Amino acid sequence: MDKQTEQFFKKIEIQTVGSAFPSIQNNADIAMFIKQSIDDDILYTDIQDKRIDAFVSENNNQPHQNTAFELFYVLEGTVIKTIEEKEYILRKGEGCILNRRITHSDDLKDGFMLVLNFTEDYFRKITHDLSTEQLQGPVFSFLHNNCTESGNWKKSYMEFHPTVPVVDRRFQTILDSLQQELATRKLGADFFLQGLLLRLLSCLENPHSFRLNVIDINSSKEDFLVDRLISFIESNYGKVSRKEISKALHYNDEYLNRLLKRSHGLTISTYARNVRLNRAKELLMTTDLTVAEIARLLDFSSENYFYHFFSKVVGISPKKYREAHSKSL
Repeated sequence: MDKQTEQFFKKIEIQTVGSAFPSIQNNADIAMFIKQSIDDDILYTDIQDKRIDAFVSENNNQPHQNTAFELFYVLEGTVIKTIEEKEYILRKGEGCILNRRITHSDDLKDGFMLVLNFTEDYFRKITHDLSTEQLQGPVFSFLHNNCTESGNWKKSYMEFHPTVPVVDRRFQTILDSLQQELATRKLGADFFLQGLLLRLLSCLENPHSFRLNVIDINSSKEDFLVDRLISFIESNYGKVSRKEISKALHYNDEYLNRLLKRSHGLTISTYARNVRLNRAKELLMTTDLTVAEIARLLDFSSENYFYHFFSKVVGISPKKYREAHSKSL
């Protein structure tokens, strides 16, 4: 480890007691870290305690745990995220929230990633005055359940994917604002941070922006495989073949097909078709993209093929569907 990396880790405490992996504890209740691949090295940016520090060093991808929640988000390119010894390839717009019992590491080849750490006590503080109804959403519920004593043994994380292949500007604006407030010494910054984190978590719960899936590491092998299968289909917006799925998950496609049909009553091809169709509906309802642009985003071979695919399954043309549903949003 070089001197710059050593200085970086002096700002955090590394504990090894009671675990085979180091446990990283930030000195602040909320902190942001950014890693960007530059040639064979990594540009590290540490934003906390009202300052920004940056340096270039080799990639430090040692498996570790956190003593706080970690919200991980890919800004550009791809990142290989290893979670409990299993590798996942995450692309732009994808991410996950890890509880403090999850062992993980990051490997950047052409990636640009952001990590937001916040303690369980900080989450309790900012949600103290929220109503029971406000805490019932999937993200807030996941975080709240992992703050309770009964959840101390659970190894679980929540993954999220963009609902459609369009950049969520609101989400990125909140991240930018969080960065600014973490680095500022201006009066009221602490209050802005609390509100921005609440808005960020709320934005994740918007089904028009993100698809969420909670993964329980201790679930059965079959349940875990179904979760991975669904996640792979969702992250590719339904444009996947059984051969591609089999290669990615390292299991026979017929076996995976049986698992999905038993758990969800649908074959892989039908599930993937439904995902692709729902993404098309979402783009028609929430954007002003042309039908040709939507066909291209969802990787249809042509606008004409997309038009006939949509009309056959839905019963009306994409244009008429947009006219009927866009006004209701």
